[in-house]
Amino acid sequence: MEHALVRVASEANWQVYHAIRRRVLWHERGRSGYDESRPEERMSDNHPLLLTCNGQGIGTTRLDDLRDGTGIVRLVAITGSVRGRGHGRILSMMVEDYARRLGIDTLFVNAALDAEGFYVATGWTRCLTDAPGQLGQAEATVPMVKSIARRGS
Repeated sequence: MEHALVRVASEANWQVYHAIRRRVLWHERGRSGYDESRPEERMSDNHPLLLTCNGQGIGTTRLDDLRDGTGIVRLVAITGSVRGRGHGRILSMMVEDYARRLGIDTLFVNAALDAEGFYVATGWTRCLTDAPGQLGQAEATVPMVKSIARRGS
């Protein structure tokens, strides 16, 4: 399997990105009102990312670069038909590498309650200190933090 992490730019990738998020994070969770025209998606320091496997879009997230060595991972989604096969771990590793290239050494996320175990298993901890205000306080989530600084950095 060949994975790639693509910064969403083309109209075709935007369509796949929004379709995955709408289905996984809204419809599967019984929510409605997904808005693909939110201005945050296209802000210069926010990076909408699409995970592909063998050229097919299977996952999404957005990485917000706070420009102070920290970043926020938002709206992580893996398509249901391929969930549970390690793609989430691959997405996580690829986002961490992408973030490091931007100069980010600490990541934050509001983890859905049913995803906390995944985050703990991939090195995240509950955020017991002050999280950046931009993280917000989403309902039914756990704020988490992860240092991604390479040793010797």
